[in-house]
Amino acid sequence: MIGQVHKAYSAVLLAAGSGSRMAAACNKIFLTLADKAIFQYGLELFLSDSDCKQVILVGKAEEKSYFTDFLSDRVCFVVGGAERQDSVRHALEEVSEDAVMIHDGARPFVTLSELAALKAYNNAILAVPVKDTIKQVNHQEQISQTVPRENLWGAQTPQFFETSLIQKVHQDAHSKAFLGTDDASLVEVFSDKPVTIVPGSYENIKITTPEDLIFGQAILTHRSEA
Repeated sequence: MIGQVHKAYSAVLLAAGSGSRMAAACNKIFLTLADKAIFQYGLELFLSDSDCKQVILVGKAEEKSYFTDFLSDRVCFVVGGAERQDSVRHALEEVSEDAVMIHDGARPFVTLSELAALKAYNNAILAVPVKDTIKQVNHQEQISQTVPRENLWGAQTPQFFETSLIQKVHQDAHSKAFLGTDDASLVEVFSDKPVTIVPGSYENIKITTPEDLIFGQAILTHRSEA
């Protein structure tokens, strides 16, 4: 059992999404759960952690005014890029600490205990075992095989890294026009450093579709009654 580790870090909170799959007229992270914008849950969590010395909010230039009230000595704003990976790379240029958490603003239910578990390692991500049966299909959308799920995990955020490492692999990916599926995938491709899986929670959902708002409200209700 690894004891709690206190490690100063910066947090990158990605809030440059859209509302397309949500069928919303605005950026989904501005939608509310229990009268609070979705991104606020992550922001408030990081600010409640004394190890978090800096929060970098990443958003669209035209939406900066929405974030003005949340900016402070600990919270700054960076304009995102065309892709999520571009947004992270831009934010990493402003990181002040030797370690960094990268988190999707559309995941409002991460906890302090999960942040603490990540800080026990140099490079680690939250993930959960895959519960569904996974099918691989061909171009005709016909099943080609069933993928054994014993060693399959669904990656979540936050993802926690040594700042120098994640800055380097993002620059390498950019120079080679490589687009990864998440930040850990860049470490896999451009470094030999190991990344540890830290078991997360199935409650740490990403709010993407209208149904997710229903699930999110259920999670908040469950937590309030616990």
